[in-house]
Amino acid sequence: MSGNLRSVYLKLVLTTFFWGGTFVAARLAVKEAPPFFSASSRFSIAGICLIALTAWYAAKEGKPFPVPKNVRELALLFSLGVTGIFCYNAVFFTGLKLTTATSGALIVAINPLLTAVLSALWLRERVTPTQAVGLLVSLLGVAVVISKGSWAVLANFAFNKGDLIMLGAPLCWALYSILGKKALATFTPLAATAYAALFGTMLLVPAALVEHAVAGGPIPSFTLVGWLAILQLALLGTVVGFVWWYQGVGRIGASRAAVFVNLVPFFGALQAALFLGERVVLPQLVGGMLVVAGVYLGSRIKVQPDGKDPQRVPGDGVGNTVAGAGQGEAKA
Repeated sequence: MSGNLRSVYLKLVLTTFFWGGTFVAARLAVKEAPPFFSASSRFSIAGICLIALTAWYAAKEGKPFPVPKNVRELALLFSLGVTGIFCYNAVFFTGLKLTTATSGALIVAINPLLTAVLSALWLRERVTPTQAVGLLVSLLGVAVVISKGSWAVLANFAFNKGDLIMLGAPLCWALYSILGKKALATFTPLAATAYAALFGTMLLVPAALVEHAVAGGPIPSFTLVGWLAILQLALLGTVVGFVWWYQGVGRIGASRAAVFVNLVPFFGALQAALFLGERVVLPQLVGGMLVVAGVYLGSRIKVQPDGKDPQRVPGDGVGNTVAGAGQGEAKA
């Protein structure tokens, strides 16, 4: 293996490590500040960086900053901000305020397969028998995780509220990914993500103000630990993770890079144990293994006969990169 290829694989592993860490960072952030304040802090920083990167890449290629040409394109980009940034992070931060980072990472790991199912319903894409089996296995794993392996919990619907809220995250991400496929017909992944972050932040900030007005009390703030968590979410989990992920996709292809996303729940549980002292119990271990096995089974993609690698690119599972499941080549 060449040194350049080793560097690509290392960056992909580190990216999934950063994405796994977002569950821990979000858990730390919402211990100090409300969910919408935490989310708006994250994407205010990430949005500025993503817009700056988009402008830099455009200038580097001698092109103007990409702007929507009509109301339809503007509405499409706005819908990315609504689904993938605002809604996703609303349930992400709220859920992690009420459940563990480990459970959150395991539940959200079902993102790619739920996206495939909704794509079949909305875009009329074909769901293979293997994908269907993978989805069922993953759903079984999620059921084990949220029920803590207890039949009584399932029978009495005595679920943890945070786990139930986290179930909304894969749905938001699936909608975001499907809309992202349409956006990639006009915008690069970086540009689409920058706009999603911009519009998402424009919605998150007013929500944070309403959140504070309802709750009352002093203006929310973070300690050093809280700000480090926000910076991890914004810079490592969003900006660096995005750039490194698409560098990897460009170098080895989407189907090969997609395998690495299965490391996210593992790294999430590992960092939760190291930094939060969370203990992985047997039902989480079994459920997590079923989720990862199902995602791996359902996400296996064959290279097309013409040698092209289909661009089914998973996102970070935390709503950080757009257009995650885009297909075809994006235009500048």
